[in-house]
Amino acid sequence: MLNQKFANVKFELIDLSVNAAPEMYVSTANVLFTRRVLEDLGNPQYVQFCVDPATRVFAVRPCKQKDSKAVDFLKGKTLKQAEGLKVGSKNLHDTLVRLIDNYESGKRYKFIGEYDPENHIMYYDMTSGTISLYRKANNSTEDVAEFDDIAE
Repeated sequence: MLNQKFANVKFELIDLSVNAAPEMYVSTANVLFTRRVLEDLGNPQYVQFCVDPATRVFAVRPCKQKDSKAVDFLKGKTLKQAEGLKVGSKNLHDTLVRLIDNYESGKRYKFIGEYDPENHIMYYDMTSGTISLYRKANNSTEDVAEFDDIAE
């Protein structure tokens, strides 16, 4: 039994609808952002996608519709409606793929972003990706042995 008086315990609710980390996935043809990315960025309607090929850093920053190269990020959805966001832009996908070491088509790559609250921007180090397993219909993951030959 616990050696605590439960009257003194202060519980916090766990929000299961939000990912613990601001993850981005680069899959075969799409780029997926978790709900945490949307929340950290303030649920922006429009964003700019930024890249520094020399350092292989990708970034997402909120912007106004009239700003240069603004992209309709939520496409009319609200944060409550968006559990995550899939971007099917071939140009974005191809740009990110060029930044991934030893990219293999058919694999799904996971990146964890770093949010800079001062500049209101989400950064992704494209050299830090890991191969992420796809989920099957029964919520189990694919066989991990398939990925053993991939260098971390």
